[in-house]
Amino acid sequence: MYVEIIKEKIAADKKCNTNRYLVAEMDFLKVKSLGAEKKDFVLHREDIGEQYIFTHFLTPVTALLRGESVDIKPGGCVFFGMNSMQHFSSTLCELLHDWFHADSGCTELMDRYGLECERVYYPSDSDEITRMIGEIEIEYINKEENYEKVVSAIAETMFIKLARSSGNSSPQTAVNYSQKQAFIKARAKIHMSLSHRWTVEEMAELVNLSPSRFYSLYKAMFGISPQQDLIRKRIQTAQILLDKQEFTVCEVAKLTGYGNQYHFIRQFREMTGMTPGSFLKKNGRQP
Repeated sequence: MYVEIIKEKIAADKKCNTNRYLVAEMDFLKVKSLGAEKKDFVLHREDIGEQYIFTHFLTPVTALLRGESVDIKPGGCVFFGMNSMQHFSSTLCELLHDWFHADSGCTELMDRYGLECERVYYPSDSDEITRMIGEIEIEYINKEENYEKVVSAIAETMFIKLARSSGNSSPQTAVNYSQKQAFIKARAKIHMSLSHRWTVEEMAELVNLSPSRFYSLYKAMFGISPQQDLIRKRIQTAQILLDKQEFTVCEVAKLTGYGNQYHFIRQFREMTGMTPGSFLKKNGRQP
């Protein structure tokens, strides 16, 4: 994971008392991964103020960019610059998107990699953008030592990925448009129903495919198997619930779909490098 690699680099540089780990730092004002809105959602801001807004659309939207109406396909990413207007609508289906608001530090990173505001970028791995924004969101919730440097480094990696995709005028996918929409809608339903103990057969029923066909198309579109994607989302959600300090480990396991607490602990450790109990202690709470 990006976070672990970056933390190791920061720790090594700190031990050596060097300043080699130089990244452009920017402050995230708001961050949200896999945010959902109802069908026919419209967002209009006449002036977004002294900030940048980045949006990664996982479902199709129509946006007003540089005075023109643009249909953005799933996977499209757009930066809205300081004091610009932001307008987009989701009329075909429910909206699913990742986004962040950032301060003027975003300018340096965009200039460094030649990124432009109000231009649509289609990264080769759309799901990777979601993963990185999810990791930034968790870092901001936990606020561990040097978290600002960690999130700035993740952001810089993301900007590099977007710059590499600057030649892409459309999403790279091996499936047709209607299938993509069906899978995105199914994935959103799965992610919003984590307490349900999903099987691949049940997931496949959401898009009326056989389990084997569903598995291969899911992995082709999102770069990860449906089971691993579900595990990752469950553990990300578990970290957020544990950090709220309102639930026990057992309660969090049930809320995220684990009937067996020990199974939850094992997968949590595999994904984060620590047990849920260690995670709680690190945040000053007994499990």
